[in-house]
Amino acid sequence: MNIQTLCSKQSIDNAINQLAGRIVEDHPIEKPLFVALLRGAAPFASKLMFDITKQNPDYHPELDYMMVSTYGDGKKAGTPRVVTDLAPDTVIKNRSVIVIDDVLDKGATANFVIKHLQNRGAAKVLLAVLADKKTKRLYPIEADYRCLEVDDIWLSGMGMDNASTSAEADRWKQEILAHTN
Repeated sequence: MNIQTLCSKQSIDNAINQLAGRIVEDHPIEKPLFVALLRGAAPFASKLMFDITKQNPDYHPELDYMMVSTYGDGKKAGTPRVVTDLAPDTVIKNRSVIVIDDVLDKGATANFVIKHLQNRGAAKVLLAVLADKKTKRLYPIEADYRCLEVDDIWLSGMGMDNASTSAEADRWKQEILAHTN
């Protein structure tokens, strides 16, 4: 297995800052609810919230979390399921929601979460991802916001784990690593 740095911390920080600017510009009045998908999206969501409030100190983004399991024990995706839902007092009915995820791959997780939030009454659900893989999707899902477009390879770092060695091995690295054969 060959592992190399695909995106440096600086290039990721720049991409997230640009994305924050787009979100602030696209949603100047109505503030959407941000929903980060744990655990992978935690570093990306944190940086995004900091950058949004740095660009507009009056923005006050509301962030909640969901944990959805798709991968289980390895690299092969399974059927998504909600492990931990939004906080009981989080209001989503008739609101715009921006789902934050680390990577858009086959689209199973994104499709599942979008439908879950729509079923709970969200007016509109958008998707923001750190990495958008150039791959054939299982569902007609596209990211509304993305920082990076990457090839269809295994990634780790910035929230993405390295399932081949340890579930948490690379998750907290501030760069994105590419794993190739």
